[in-house]
Amino acid sequence: MSRLLPTLAIFLLAIAGPAMSADPPLDTVVVTGTREAIERQIQSFVGSVTRMDGDLIGRWDDRICPMVVGLSDEQAQFMQRRLIDVQNTVRKLKVDKDESCEPNLFVIVTDEAEQVLASWKERDPGMFRWKTRLGVSRSNGSGPVRTWHNAIVERSDGGPVINRDRQPPTVKLKPSRIESSAVENVRAVVVLVDTRAAGAVTLSQIADYIAMVSLTQLDLTANLGSVNSILKLFSEPRPETPPAALTDWDWAFLNGLYRTSYSPINQRRDIAARMTRELAPR
Repeated sequence: MSRLLPTLAIFLLAIAGPAMSADPPLDTVVVTGTREAIERQIQSFVGSVTRMDGDLIGRWDDRICPMVVGLSDEQAQFMQRRLIDVQNTVRKLKVDKDESCEPNLFVIVTDEAEQVLASWKERDPGMFRWKTRLGVSRSNGSGPVRTWHNAIVERSDGGPVINRDRQPPTVKLKPSRIESSAVENVRAVVVLVDTRAAGAVTLSQIADYIAMVSLTQLDLTANLGSVNSILKLFSEPRPETPPAALTDWDWAFLNGLYRTSYSPINQRRDIAARMTRELAPR
């Protein structure tokens, strides 16, 4: 993956795309309903959107460093700032005044998505191969927004990973049923936005959608039911009035993800419990 980042950065500099429309003010939606009903919705949502991740739900341990191509400079800066602001809010990080960083979150906005994919595949075919969970590289979804997450399974105590047959570590490093010996850390994400398929969406909407799908690995084809989430922006069927920004529901999920312990058994349960406390406090 260390080879991927500079190669991809050079490739993306050659890509251009159309501008996106202006934006309405950001807003959130208040979650209503009985606590029991909300709790059931939360459990269903967490189970559905994370079902492609196997035992662990990946998340970043490094800061994200967005690189956006295909937009005007002003629009790209807006999206970069928004992605970083969402990360800092969710992870409770202080603003990093050092603006120099190596890109690890690549956003491509284009009206020639298939041509971009063909050129990219020719330059770096390894990006499109299914790999072991030691170096996950996969495309999620086939709609207006497609994502590729590069993640690595590491030891939770920061020590070296010793594997046989390139399988993720399963031994417990501590005599505990709560803490896992392994964590899945996202190292790089590529997001491809097909503006022809995206339709009439605003820059704020797409920026918040990208924040949601890049801060973790989600199943973009999951059935969201009646949940009010920015993920509805490109769900099928599309709602007449999709959220204008990350909703209370989305913030609660991301807050839960980045505060939960790493336990394959309890991680989803913990996220759901934290979401319930945030969205439907007693």
